[in-house]
Amino acid sequence: MVRKVDWSKYVKIKQDKIESFVKNFGAKKFYAIGLMPIRGQKGFRKLDYEFAEKGLNIDEIMTKLEDAHFNTLGIVIKDTAGACTWNTKVGWNPTNRDILGEFCDVGKDYNIEIIVSFTSMNDAYQGYLHPDRVSVHGKSGEKYGIKYHEGEISTHIDGEMRIDLPEGIAFQEYKKKIPFLTNQIDEEAGKSRDARGEGYIPLTSFMCPNSEHVNYLLELVSEVVKNYPIKGFFADYIRYDGAYTDLCTCNRCIQKFRDIYGNKPKLLKSSEWYDFKADTIVNYARKLNDTIKSINNTCVSGWFCLPGPKKLFSRKRLGQDWTKLSSILDVVSPMEYPYLMGTRDDGWYWGKIADFFYWYFIRNLKKRAKEFKAPVLITTNSVECNTKEMLKQMRGFDLGLGIAVFKYFGTSDEQWKALKRYAEEEIGLENLKFSN
Repeated sequence: MVRKVDWSKYVKIKQDKIESFVKNFGAKKFYAIGLMPIRGQKGFRKLDYEFAEKGLNIDEIMTKLEDAHFNTLGIVIKDTAGACTWNTKVGWNPTNRDILGEFCDVGKDYNIEIIVSFTSMNDAYQGYLHPDRVSVHGKSGEKYGIKYHEGEISTHIDGEMRIDLPEGIAFQEYKKKIPFLTNQIDEEAGKSRDARGEGYIPLTSFMCPNSEHVNYLLELVSEVVKNYPIKGFFADYIRYDGAYTDLCTCNRCIQKFRDIYGNKPKLLKSSEWYDFKADTIVNYARKLNDTIKSINNTCVSGWFCLPGPKKLFSRKRLGQDWTKLSSILDVVSPMEYPYLMGTRDDGWYWGKIADFFYWYFIRNLKKRAKEFKAPVLITTNSVECNTKEMLKQMRGFDLGLGIAVFKYFGTSDEQWKALKRYAEEEIGLENLKFSN
């Protein structure tokens, strides 16, 4: 068994914040699993709206979660494609189904709370509708073998999402439903993390966080918090696109930057530019939190962050200031997925690669945990790893308040049995019960 880290040496959150969170959440420990309704039944790398519309069985899912003793279900209600899986009057719902509403209704019969994950700046559909709101490249370069140029918007082919045509539907007909779909096809899955998808390749867009896209997002947030009895609202992709170093240099961003810092600081390279990016994301977080709390003050607000070096990655590429963001939103959820890099099941080499990343993610978190000013609930992966690797992550990344695993579809039968034992033997069922 993996020796658990004494995270109290590294995480310095004020006790009153932890007590307030536990009281508001209603249970001593958080034990959650994530569900992506539009990604199909196998794993990460498919967009499957037909399954979400016709194949998703709410009762079956909730029964399985209850049997494994999960007390929280995290639903991705807005994915990177931009699809909204609730009854929305503002957004795009290609499933023709109020999936969030159904889970909330059925959840009343189970001792399971609903939280939602909400993709913010990555939005393929809105990028198609509003190319003027997409982030703009500040220099020319090449990524995934495709060249891009200064002044172009950052709409590119998706690195991992793939789509299968429904049986009997022609490409041009299906493109009417998914207008960001291209006719490029990956015939076979590759071995690397970003080459495992098979099928038609969609486009993806990172939207400018200084554009009208933010107001669109806040309208969606209002819909959800007003109309659904959710326990928490977590923002994902609350950042810039980390694949590029030159975003965003649209006229809006340049004008705002110059208004604040004047003409001297350099775009893309200066300390002032990185401050500007971080403050732009912080401003969105503040608006998001204010919107949530103005409607339901007891709804927990949260955000997801990626592991990595502070200066080179979080600050320069993502524009995420962990200290400022965790001072605004109630809880932070680092996404620690080392075994997405590989698994021992694919051979010695891939197991060693992932073990290295596990070591690095633990080391990085120890180094950076002092930046968090809010309770920390880590999400790690069950899909694309084996049971031993999954449990290793769960034990290593539990900072004291519990753990979340990702995700429901793709988790093996053996892993489900291990998840149930973990709740019974390592968390304790008494810690998972809600007091309210």
